[in-house]
Amino acid sequence: MRPLVLASTSRYRAALLDRLGIPYAVDAPGVDEAARPGESPAAACVRLAEAKARAVGGRHPGALVLGSDQIADCDGAHVGKPGTLERARAQLASLPATP
Repeated sequence: MRPLVLASTSRYRAALLDRLGIPYAVDAPGVDEAARPGESPAAACVRLAEAKARAVGGRHPGALVLGSDQIADCDGAHVGKPGTLERARAQLASLPATP
């Protein structure tokens, strides 16, 4: 059986794999996650997941490599991780209200 490698250091993604009860390794992809000008959140998400898998796959030939990403999208705009409570409040306040 080919080894499974998670191309992420996310504890949440690792927890999902842990629930499956299958062995896997973790390798940090080291990919620049900056959005590109004009790139939609969906396109960025796919690009980053693939870049992570390719980066880690190059170090683990023959392994099954799982690369993933998630990006919050509000009406086509990328909503990044705020990092602090203050920025989270500002970010939420700037989002359009829905009926």
